[in-house]
Amino acid sequence: MRVHGLTQTTETRDLTAEADDAETARALVEEQVPDGFELLQVHNAMPRGGRVIATAVIRASATQLIEADGADYPAARDALRAKVPEGQRLLSIVVDD
Repeated sequence: MRVHGLTQTTETRDLTAEADDAETARALVEEQVPDGFELLQVHNAMPRGGRVIATAVIRASATQLIEADGADYPAARDALRAKVPEGQRLLSIVVDD
């Protein structure tokens, strides 16, 4: 049996922006997200002084296809999981017909 799966990096990056209000701070963060990345989280903080500091977490959105074979589904699944590169996560497993 052959299975394939999609992997994606687990590496993230942080972005920050400062503004007078949360909406503007978020917009400034969103403007910084490079092509090929997705915005995962935005946290707003307002330390003393009244300005909002937005801290965002982004991750590359690209995926990679990997394949594996096994005598049955559990064996093929385990072989596929063993092929997931360091620093990657397995998003899905699909059985090839």
